[in-house]
Amino acid sequence: MKWKLRVNYLKKETQNYTSRCASEAKKLVEDVEIENHNVDVVEREVADVLETSKSKLQEAIKQRDEEIQICAWELYALVDSVSKYKEYMASKISEMKSNLSETTGAVSDSYKSSLPLQFGITFEANH
Repeated sequence: MKWKLRVNYLKKETQNYTSRCASEAKKLVEDVEIENHNVDVVEREVADVLETSKSKLQEAIKQRDEEIQICAWELYALVDSVSKYKEYMASKISEMKSNLSETTGAVSDSYKSSLPLQFGITFEANH
C-alpha cells in the first residue's frame, strides 16, 4: 500500500507540475501574442507615418521646384532688363558724346570767328 500511496503522490505532483508548466506556457503564449499584436500596431503606425512623410516630402519637393522655376524666370527677367538698360545707357552715352563733340566744334568755330573781330585779325584760307 505504501508504494500505491507513493505512486498516487507522484502522480499528483506530476499533474501539479504539468499543470503549472502548462499554465506558464499558456501565459507565455498569451504574452507573445500580445507582443505580436503590439508589434503589428506599431508597424501599421510606422507605415502610416512613413507614407505621410513620403507624401509631405513629395509636396515639399514640388513646391521647391516651383519656387526655383519662379526665381529662375525672375532672374532671367532681371538679367534681360539690365541688359536692355545697359544697351540704352550705351546709346545715350554715345549720343551725349556726339552732342558734346558737336557742341565743342561749334564753340571752337564760334570762338575762332570772334577772334578777328576782337583783335582785327584776319585769317586767310590759304595759310
